[in-house]
Amino acid sequence: MALVRKGEFAKAKGVTPAAVTFAIRSGRLSGAVVTENGREMIDLDLGLELWDRNTARNNNAKVGSADGRTAGPAQRRRTPPVAVAAPAAAPPMDQLRAYIEALPEDSIPDLNESRARREHYQAEKAKLEALQGRGELVPVAEVRAEAFNLARSIRESMMAIPARLAPMLAGTADTRQCHHLLEQELRIALRVLSDG
Repeated sequence: MALVRKGEFAKAKGVTPAAVTFAIRSGRLSGAVVTENGREMIDLDLGLELWDRNTARNNNAKVGSADGRTAGPAQRRRTPPVAVAAPAAAPPMDQLRAYIEALPEDSIPDLNESRARREHYQAEKAKLEALQGRGELVPVAEVRAEAFNLARSIRESMMAIPARLAPMLAGTADTRQCHHLLEQELRIALRVLSDG
C-alpha cells in the first residue's frame, strides 16, 4: 500500500489538486483516504481504481452500441458533453454547491488560478479608482456634457457673426476689405471661445 499526498495523486492521475479534493469530498475516493499523522493521504493503487470506477466520465465512456458491443473510441468522441446551465443571479448556497459539484472536474479552476484571477481584477479595479482620483479618468457622461456645451458655444458664436457683419459688408464694395472684416470677426469669435 503506497500512500501519497493529494498533489502526488493528482499528478499521477493527470488532474488538478482541486479535482482530487473534490473527489474526496464527494465520496468517490472514500475507501482510499487514510489519515496519517493528522494528514490526509491516499492509497495510490486503490485511489486510482476508485477514481476510474466512480468517475462519471469513465462510466459514460462505455456506451453500448446497437449490436450490444462496447462503443469504440470514435463513438465515444461523438457523445455530446452534458451542458450544465448556470444558476440565476444570487442563488442559495445549496444550489450553488450542487451546480459546482455537477461541473466536469476539468472545468473547475484550481485554487491558485482562482486567486490569481481575483487578484488581477482587484488590481485593475484599484488602478481605475486611482486614475479617477487623480482626474486622469473621467466619466463618459461628463465628457459628453462638456462636448455638447462646447459645440453649442461654437455654434452660437458663429451664428452671431452674420448679424454683426451684415451692415458693414452691405456698404463695402472692396473685396479685400470684406475679407479683412470677415477674418477679423472669426478671429474674435475663436479667441472668445479659447479664453472661455
